[in-house]
Amino acid sequence: MLILLLPLTTILVALVGFYVWHRQLVRKRHFEIADAALSAFCRAEAAIARAREPNVNAGEATTRKRGDYELPAYGGMLDRLYIPVERLKVHRNAFEELDRAAVNAEVHFGSELAHHLREPLRAYQRIVVATACRMSSVGLSSERKVSRALVRQWEAVVHAGVTALDDTDELSLDMDEAKRAIETTLRPFVEAPTFSEFLLVYRPLRLALRRMRFVAPWARCGYGKIAVYAANTVAEPTAGEA
Repeated sequence: MLILLLPLTTILVALVGFYVWHRQLVRKRHFEIADAALSAFCRAEAAIARAREPNVNAGEATTRKRGDYELPAYGGMLDRLYIPVERLKVHRNAFEELDRAAVNAEVHFGSELAHHLREPLRAYQRIVVATACRMSSVGLSSERKVSRALVRQWEAVVHAGVTALDDTDELSLDMDEAKRAIETTLRPFVEAPTFSEFLLVYRPLRLALRRMRFVAPWARCGYGKIAVYAANTVAEPTAGEA
């Protein structure tokens, strides 16, 4: 009998070992993708925050190429308006890395997470477009000037702390919402697991026990002879029986 059980035990151990090895390989891949996505998002978020600072530092507003027909009186103002885009270009590698991380995350975690990861890329484009609109409005005649409300909307996109007419900083709110979703989804993959989670037996074992409790009647509480006996009330002795 033991001779017959030995090959079966060997096969079972080999199958369990292969299963654990494969699951650990998948978990390692998920850890690498989650770590890269979180790191790339944090770097891109920091680049967005840096670009939206309203103050001007030394050495900035010097990289913009001036047009051939640009009036000198407006050159300095246009250079200052161009500073947010100038800062974003310094951190272009961070956004390229985030785009690659979003592609990998979409393959393993779905398109919804990838959409949240690409929020800094959308913020990048919004800042570029708002900056271009602000620069194009410089030097316009009084008949062609845009409304103050529209200018306020552009400023709310370009600079942090500046709100639109409804007192909301939509870009910051979108970034915060995306960060919460990313942290909720990816943070468990980069945290150190317990020993049972490391072996990947805790969740399957818990599911197996739960199924056994619903399948096997004797495993449910309140079932069996003890429950039947407990349900029957014991008659109290009468005075004659005593």
